[in-house]
Amino acid sequence: MKTRNIIIILSLCFFACKSKQTNDQEKFDKIRWSTMSGSEFPYRNKMLKDLIGNYKLKGLKKDEVEDLLGAPNRTDSGYLFYRVDRTVIAGFFTLHTKTLVIKLDPDSTVEWRKIHE
Repeated sequence: MKTRNIIIILSLCFFACKSKQTNDQEKFDKIRWSTMSGSEFPYRNKMLKDLIGNYKLKGLKKDEVEDLLGAPNRTDSGYLFYRVDRTVIAGFFTLHTKTLVIKLDPDSTVEWRKIHE
């Protein structure tokens, strides 16, 4: 009986802590990438793998990147930041953020791109 209760408690903990990530993947779509629901982008995380794997960002000009991905969520001295996913609790505490970071060289051409978590 004691062992059974421990197994049940451990199982509940496992399922309660299970990540919200799924294996759902989508093809990149410019319009869905820009779609917002409240302050979140519900499709970006599902499209990120296709975007990174099938679209060459390196070498594009800043205007071309913005034509493809829309306006970045934030810019900072040669960097473009596109928020992909965010986990928030209690409405305002951010636990986790996934961001696509694009570095521009001095002539506004993409030098590299990274996923920051």
